[in-house]
Amino acid sequence: MSQYSGTSVHEAYSKAVEERMYALASEELTQGAVRVGLWAKAWSMAGGNNREAKARYLALRVEMMVAEQTLHSCVADWRLRVSMDRAA
Repeated sequence: MSQYSGTSVHEAYSKAVEERMYALASEELTQGAVRVGLWAKAWSMAGGNNREAKARYLALRVEMMVAEQTLHSCVADWRLRVSMDRAA
């Protein structure tokens, strides 16, 4: 069996996507273009410590990106099913 089995390729892809999400979240943070609600949550979780809040924000933002990606996929699947049902 190849070392590039479906599982390892999927895992590598997931890690690459996650890295890109962290890069995007870091860019947002650096540019001050944060999501206010997430920043407030991160700051609260960090007890007002700005350095810790930044780290927490990055993790929360990536979680949100994953959730949004999942939501978009579900909506796309739903739209496809509806259009297929209409065509039938």
